[in-house]
Amino acid sequence: MITDFYSRLKKLFTDSSLQSKLVWIYFLLIILPLGFFTFYAVHQLSALVKKQTLASVHKAFDNTADAVEGELGRLGSVLDILTMDQIVYQVSSQEHSDYSYTRRLADSTQLATTFEHLRLLSGVSSIRMYVKNDYLYSNQQHDIIPVSEVEGSGWYRSLDGSLSSFWFYPGDFSDQPEKERYWFTAMRVIYNPSNIHEPLAILRADTRASRLEQLIRQPGSTENGIYLLLRENEVLLSSSDTYSAELVSSCISQYTGDIPGQWESLTLEGQGCYALCSPLPQPGWRMAVLLPYGEVYRPSHTLRLEMLLVVCIVGLLSYGIALAISRSTLSRLSRLNQTMQAVEQGDVAIRITPEGKDEIGQLMGSFSRMMERIDSLMDEKVAYGREIKNLELKALQAQINPHFLYNSLDLISCTAIVHNVPEITRMVSALARFYKLSLSRGREVISIEDELQHARLYIQIQNMRFEDRIHVEWDIEEKVKDCQIIKIVLQPLIENAIIHGIFEKPERSGTLSVSAGCREDGIRIIVRDDGVGMDATALHANFDPTPPGDITQTKGGYGIRNINDRLHLAYGAPYGLFCESIPGSHTTVTIFIPVIRPCPAKNRS
Repeated sequence: MITDFYSRLKKLFTDSSLQSKLVWIYFLLIILPLGFFTFYAVHQLSALVKKQTLASVHKAFDNTADAVEGELGRLGSVLDILTMDQIVYQVSSQEHSDYSYTRRLADSTQLATTFEHLRLLSGVSSIRMYVKNDYLYSNQQHDIIPVSEVEGSGWYRSLDGSLSSFWFYPGDFSDQPEKERYWFTAMRVIYNPSNIHEPLAILRADTRASRLEQLIRQPGSTENGIYLLLRENEVLLSSSDTYSAELVSSCISQYTGDIPGQWESLTLEGQGCYALCSPLPQPGWRMAVLLPYGEVYRPSHTLRLEMLLVVCIVGLLSYGIALAISRSTLSRLSRLNQTMQAVEQGDVAIRITPEGKDEIGQLMGSFSRMMERIDSLMDEKVAYGREIKNLELKALQAQINPHFLYNSLDLISCTAIVHNVPEITRMVSALARFYKLSLSRGREVISIEDELQHARLYIQIQNMRFEDRIHVEWDIEEKVKDCQIIKIVLQPLIENAIIHGIFEKPERSGTLSVSAGCREDGIRIIVRDDGVGMDATALHANFDPTPPGDITQTKGGYGIRNINDRLHLAYGAPYGLFCESIPGSHTTVTIFIPVIRPCPAKNRS
C-alpha cells in the first residue's frame, strides 16, 4: 500500500511540468523551514512562558505567605511579651491573703493600659485575658474576663492540657455571639510559677479575619492562582469563591510535599493544576496556591495562534512570489529548449540571444558559444583526418624498419656461425634479442621479467663494446617477475646511469646495482650507480614533470622526463620516478608502480 502510494506520488511529480515543480519546490523550501521553526519556537516559548509564570506566581506566593506569617506572628509576639509580665501573674493569682483590693484595682488598671499600648504598637485587634479567680475587678474590666463565662464554649473545650499555645480561626467560634465570629486568634495558657501544673489564666490576642483576607486577595497575588490558608487540609481562607471548600480540600489533600518548594501537578474538579505549599510557624497551619493549567498555558495558546496566522500569510505570499519567479525563469528555459530541439533536428546554424546575467543567461550564452565551437571543431576534424592518414603511413614505415633490422641481424648471426666467429655471433645475437624485446609483438605492456631481460641484453652489449667495464649486481624478488609494466622504462635509466654516470668517471668503469621488490603499496625497481652523480640543476632538468604540451628527449636517447610522464599517464599521480643523487658519490633512481598481475587469458596466450 505504501509502495503503491509512493510510486503514484513519484509519477505525479515526474510527469508534472517544470513550472509546477519549481512552484512546489520554492513553496516547500519556505514553508517547511518556517513550519519547523514555528514549531520549535512555540515549544520553547511555551516552556519559557510556563517557567516565567510559575516563577512569578511563586514569588507572589512567597510574599503573600510572608505577609500572612507576619500578621499571625504579631499575635504570638504579643503573647510572648505578656507572658514575661509579672503583673499578669499577680492579677491572675488566686492568693487573697496578701493582695489588697486597692492593689488589685491598680494592677488591673495597669494591665489594661499595657493591653491597650501593645494593641496599638503591634497592630493586633484586641487583647484579652481569662482568669479563674473571682475577684471583683474581673467583672469590671472588659479585657479581663472570668473563665466561667466561656467554659461552655467549643473553643474552650478544645484546649489540650498538654499544650500551652493554641490557634483558632473564625469557624472555631461558631457557637459564640455574632461579634466574636470574625477573629483569627492566638491563645496561651498561663501556669502558676509555684505549681506548673496549675493553670491560672488564658491570654488571648485577636486579629480580624478581614485583614488576612485582604492579604491573600491583593491584586498582585490572586491574578493567576487560588491562594489558600490551611489548617492541615481544612480551608480556613481562600482568595477565590469559584470552587467550594470541599473541592479545594480534596484537591490539596493530594499534595505530597516530597520536594519542598517544588510545584506538583494535582487534579481540581477534573482539571489539572499546579500546587505549591509553604508551612507556617503555627502547628499544622500552612499557605498554599493552586494554579490551573489554563492560567499557565493561555499566553502560549495565544502565541501559537498568532504564529500560525503568520505562517499562513507568509505561505501565501511565498506561493505568489514563487509563481512569478518560475514564470520568468521558465520563459527563457523554454526558448533554450526549442533551440536545442532545432539543433537536434540538424539546424546547427541556429543561435539564441542570451538574456540576463544569472545562471540561465550564462547557460544561453554558453550554448551559443558551444555551437560556434562545434562549427569550428567540425572544420578542424576534416583537417585532422588528413593529418591522421599521413601519421598512420609514417607509423607503418617506423614498424617496418626495426623488423628489417632484426631480420638483417639474424642473417649476420647465421653467417658468423658458419665462419666460426663467436664474438660476432654473441654481439649480433644479443642485439637481435634486444630489438626483438623492444618490438614485443606490438604490445605496450610487458612483464617485469621481459623488461629486466631487455636491460640485461643492453648491459651485455655495452660490456662487449667497452671491455666489461660495467659490473652489475642483480637482486630481484621472484614474485615481481610476472607483474606487468609498460615497456622501455628500465633500459633508458640504465643507459643514463652508464653513459652520464659511470663513463663520466676518470677510470670509465663502475658498479651498477638493480633491485626489485614488492610491498603493500606497490613495486619498487631501484637502479643505483657509483658514477659522478648529479647536481640540483641536472636533477630538476631530468626528473621534474614535463609541462603540458612539451615533448622532451635527452641527448642521444629516450627522454628520462618522458619516462616519468609515461608512468604518470599509465598509473596516476602517486607513481613515477624518484631520484636521489650526491655529486661525486652516487645516484639512485626508483621506479614506483602498482602491483598488476597478468590475467589468466594473457597467461594462456
